[in-house]
Amino acid sequence: MKKLLSVLLCLCLLFSGIAMAEGAKSGTFEGVGTGRNGDVKVAVTVEDGVITDVTVTEHMETPGIGEPAIEAVPASIVEHQSLAVDALSGATITSMAILQAVEQAAAEAGLDVDALKNRTVEKVAGEPIDETYDVVVVGGGGAGLSAAITAAENGASVVLIEKTMVLGGNTILSGGKWNAADPEIQGRTETVGGQIETLKGYLEKKPEEYPAGYDETLKVLQGQIEEYLAGDTTYMFDSVELHMIQCYEGGLRQDLDGNWIYGDYDLIKTFCGASLDTLHWIQTNWQMPFQDNVTTVYGGLWKRGHSPINEQSKGSGYFESGKPYAESLGVNIMFNTAAKKIIMEEGRAVGIEAEQTDGTPVTLHANKGVIIASGGYGGSVELVKEYNNYWPALPEEITTNNAPGNTGDGIFMCREVNADLVGMGFVQLMALSHPVTNTNTGLNSNPEQVLYVNKEGVRFVDEYAARDVIAAAAFAQTDGMFYSIDDIDTAHIRYTDEQLEGWINQGYIWGADTLEELAEQIDIDPEVLVASVNTYNSYVEAGKDPDFGKEVMDATIKTGPFYATPHKPNIHHTMGGVHINTNAEVIDTDGNVIPGLYAAGEVCGGIHAGNRLGGNAVADAFIFGHIAGNSATK
Repeated sequence: MKKLLSVLLCLCLLFSGIAMAEGAKSGTFEGVGTGRNGDVKVAVTVEDGVITDVTVTEHMETPGIGEPAIEAVPASIVEHQSLAVDALSGATITSMAILQAVEQAAAEAGLDVDALKNRTVEKVAGEPIDETYDVVVVGGGGAGLSAAITAAENGASVVLIEKTMVLGGNTILSGGKWNAADPEIQGRTETVGGQIETLKGYLEKKPEEYPAGYDETLKVLQGQIEEYLAGDTTYMFDSVELHMIQCYEGGLRQDLDGNWIYGDYDLIKTFCGASLDTLHWIQTNWQMPFQDNVTTVYGGLWKRGHSPINEQSKGSGYFESGKPYAESLGVNIMFNTAAKKIIMEEGRAVGIEAEQTDGTPVTLHANKGVIIASGGYGGSVELVKEYNNYWPALPEEITTNNAPGNTGDGIFMCREVNADLVGMGFVQLMALSHPVTNTNTGLNSNPEQVLYVNKEGVRFVDEYAARDVIAAAAFAQTDGMFYSIDDIDTAHIRYTDEQLEGWINQGYIWGADTLEELAEQIDIDPEVLVASVNTYNSYVEAGKDPDFGKEVMDATIKTGPFYATPHKPNIHHTMGGVHINTNAEVIDTDGNVIPGLYAAGEVCGGIHAGNRLGGNAVADAFIFGHIAGNSATK
């Protein structure tokens, strides 16, 4: 059979004008490409100058993202005898890694690589699709999946369209942590250094200096803290009100024109108040397990981050649980289908016009509502630079760690039907992004347990600070780059020795038995790095940081081996977007609800204002997705 396939493919190549290279060898050849998380290795079988098999033999790609590319791209290469096949949107990095690896193997086999790269694959549109559902959901990230499942639980017929061939959006690329004040877990979590002092600081704040709503919230919080401090403080304190005040303060920022922005009070109150109940809904209905503890998310300001039970899978766990649950409820998921226009009739949203990647036109009618959950615009560096009104200067070479599908489609579709947009000038950068992989990388992302030093080996920032503060401080360092320093104890919080060794071998991190050896590997004066670590350790032990005022410190860095991970800020999250109310209804430029139109997730503005707390985005997506699904059906 393989021999027959080889002959047929040879004939196809000859008749199509693609000549095989002279001297092509038969056999199996290996190639390596650079994936999102490490090398992607392939084995390419060639018979009589024809590629008869492509197999990915080794990879470290994110679960739920890389698999579709690993399955589809090799098959497409063999089918079309081409390296011009589409990189699968949503798994673009993995796709490109496979194509890179196959090109390397093809060259080794003596094939005509230029011919393979130039042979185009024609797309043929199918018959137009025209269907009717109760609810149409645009976007298959956390918000969209949450909305679709909720609507289906309420008995609605639901279609979810996703422009890529992968569910997940930015949620699947995230660390997966979910902020929620949780008295049960936090009530048995021991207080760590700095938490009591931080709480006392809130007692000194003046409610009259806070905007309406937040002033009364601060008064309630101060009463809670006074009651807590008067009792046993062995275990930590948290409350919905503390989360709300931290969201307000964390999002209070000034744009380049001098205008101040902060989170909408009603949205913040809804968000923080619904977070724990929505998390329990995910745990119970989706049957998604979480760890029985809490951590501080990088830039999260407090220890309230709930993590999926398998922390290595990070954000993909939501889709491993949610996709089969959605399908069991009858949700129709249409991949490779990009929304183009919101259909309006007599001022009401009644459907979506879309198009599939092969050009097939799609019209989807909505009896009850249209939910836009298509993400922000952080996947487009050009759009971020165009709208930026917060960062004085973004580096010309700045990259993004966003899902490639996040190009603001839903925001602009809503704008076309007169939706109000808020906070569009604000974008959050991820300071912990890896300069090679562009992924969020840190051996230990818990800010109370890590030390940051610049390329000179000098500590330069409060590691517990807000994300924009750390990114701004990083820009001021040499090459805008820095290292997180871990010892074996902090590295082992999330990773095994085998994983650490693998990343060292990949060249993504450095490791050494002593700090002096580590310093030499990253070209830092050993005396400077040792002094920085010793000074930081002394602050941890004293529970006070006179240099940068780090509020919470929970681990020294003393036990070898030691590790250094490089970081450089890139685009992470867009703050602004569609204006919604607490029912997730879209608001127009006159302040009125647009009937039948709802939005949730990063496509929305008004919640995170100028800066998002780490751990709030995942919760936001699922909370307002849940609200949108209920609003559209109830």
